[in-house]
Amino acid sequence: MKNSIKKVIQSVVLVLALTSCEKESASDSDEVILIQASGNISDKVEQFRNMLGQLNSEPGATSGRREINWDGVPDSLEGKALPDDLFNPVGSGATVSMQRGLTYDPNGGTFMVSSNNFSDINNDASSNFSAFSGNKTFSNVGAAKWPVSFQKAGTDASASVQGFGAVFSDVDEGNTTSLELFNGTKSIGKFFVPAHDNTSSFSFLGVYFKNSEHITKVLVTHDGFLAEGTKDVSDGGTRDLIVLDDFIYSEPLEEK
Repeated sequence: MKNSIKKVIQSVVLVLALTSCEKESASDSDEVILIQASGNISDKVEQFRNMLGQLNSEPGATSGRREINWDGVPDSLEGKALPDDLFNPVGSGATVSMQRGLTYDPNGGTFMVSSNNFSDINNDASSNFSAFSGNKTFSNVGAAKWPVSFQKAGTDASASVQGFGAVFSDVDEGNTTSLELFNGTKSIGKFFVPAHDNTSSFSFLGVYFKNSEHITKVLVTHDGFLAEGTKDVSDGGTRDLIVLDDFIYSEPLEEK
């Protein structure tokens, strides 16, 4: 009798646990589309692009997407700290093709691009990195946690997006590199970038909110930064060092 009662109780607990998991999963899927990939990430990157819509190249759009691949950075800026308005210059004389509505805080580290995977910054780690498109990669070489914010393309008006994704190179551990999304000061979700597999160094993470939630800031976090001079974990070091390539995000719309 005791064994029978015990089995019944265990069955009830199991059913309740499964029901709870199903509700949590359904709630997540009702609000957020999460696209993750490692290894051959091309199909998932294209899926995220298609979900956001057509690529925009001029200010004034109200739908579609923007992209940054770092080969668009002039060679004259390679190896130098990038200006925070590089991808959204405003005012007369601003280059329209660079008005993509994305900014980063120059006080939050040192943002740079490289065509040699930052071998001049950290030669030990550079052999682990690869460019996904073109031959340049991007890194905050001076900080391991840094924000990306949005403006209406071609203006300095604060804006938000509904979806944001990025390509990463050499994420070795699945719980160290993340994107945390904010609506104002409120965190609306933190998501870890999957570790790469044995077929390539690439990982991709894209997050899209189907509801009215607005993403005004993305906080990128990774384990250490290149200018520390430490080795990557895959070389026996203590840091899971990474670089980034393409940024893909929905058209930044002005916050009312």
